[in-house]
Amino acid sequence: MESTDIEQNAPDSILDQDLYKFCMQQAVLEHYPDVHVEYGFVNRDTTCRFNTESFDWLRLRIEAMADIAATEADIDYLRTTCPYLSEEYLQYLSAFRFSPSDEVSCSFDETSGELHLQVRGKWSQVILYEIPLLSLISESYFKFVDTDWNYDGQFDKIVAKGNKLVEAGCNFAEFGTRRRRDFKTQDIVMAGLLSITSCGPGKLTGTSNVYLARKYAVPPIGTVGHEWTMAIAAIEGTYENGNTLALNKWYGTFKGSLGIALTDTFGSKAFFANFNRELATKYSGVRHDSGDPVEFTRAVCAHYSSLGIDPASKVIVYSDGLNAETAVALKRHADDCGIKCAFGIGTDFTNDFTHASDPSTKSRAANIVIKLFKCNDNFCVKLSDVATKHTGNSEELKHAQSRLLNAGLLSE
Repeated sequence: MESTDIEQNAPDSILDQDLYKFCMQQAVLEHYPDVHVEYGFVNRDTTCRFNTESFDWLRLRIEAMADIAATEADIDYLRTTCPYLSEEYLQYLSAFRFSPSDEVSCSFDETSGELHLQVRGKWSQVILYEIPLLSLISESYFKFVDTDWNYDGQFDKIVAKGNKLVEAGCNFAEFGTRRRRDFKTQDIVMAGLLSITSCGPGKLTGTSNVYLARKYAVPPIGTVGHEWTMAIAAIEGTYENGNTLALNKWYGTFKGSLGIALTDTFGSKAFFANFNRELATKYSGVRHDSGDPVEFTRAVCAHYSSLGIDPASKVIVYSDGLNAETAVALKRHADDCGIKCAFGIGTDFTNDFTHASDPSTKSRAANIVIKLFKCNDNFCVKLSDVATKHTGNSEELKHAQSRLLNAGLLSE
């Protein structure tokens, strides 16, 4: 049965945020405090269109972000729970304020239903917008456009998923803030995952959402996003060595904490070429976020072995569009390959609904992202292992592909 402590609305808390954004903000302040950036909203689903009511609600909620500020209790929690966040950074965060009237531009085409949104400003200042904006955009859509749904069965559904994962020995975290249907759904998910009855070998390792981590007394989980490598490659003018620079700077800030390397910013071939023995030793593992996870697992194990590193000493974190069934299958494959694994499950946890009028049909989650487009007027791109996940200026994407192909770092 659903907990009576479920919150109906999102809290006006700076901690209603994914942990990795705080970590990246600290790294940006250390390495690139004065870089100016531009982010853009991308709707990957051409059938997902907004209406006037959703846009008006969204605009008001964005304006209200100006009132969000870290409390003393928030800072104390981060200080105690996240020792890798420096005191200097925590002092910065305690004084941090969003300024959406200056930093966020948002418009709506009533004819097409298309939403346009950009974020501009100092990277260190505007880096925290992505996650709350995405969650608000998703909520606006399901509050005013697709309204044929309800919360019936959500608690029992997440308990069943959690039990399946635990019984199969999967260690997994909840990663669903950015595409949640709304905050209440994510709260139900966390309450459900803490109600798992199975005594299997797997476990819930935490949540990416810092507010809910505190509420449910579980670890906040997160490391780094694609934008870190995208930005550094653009700022330093190198796609060929972008991963190397990003990994070294990240390690320099966190000294081994948060040691999961993201592999697909410019394709896994370029990553493995940059992921030398020194870096592979320093980092505790890698994250898979696009492409065939089975082939990726084999490639990771082969790469570690080629460097004289036992794959059994490392971990793969899988996070690409997972559900309980795919996670269980990947756990078996990772075990067969002799490498440890963990899972970050997002949309399938926090936006898995059917239509109330016809429970046999899905109420599909919005497929939306906010990506870094420019750093200091240089275009930023992402060359995922799946072409549909490529982002950035089309000409710069071609330029990046050409450079990586010429260097033998991109598969034809």
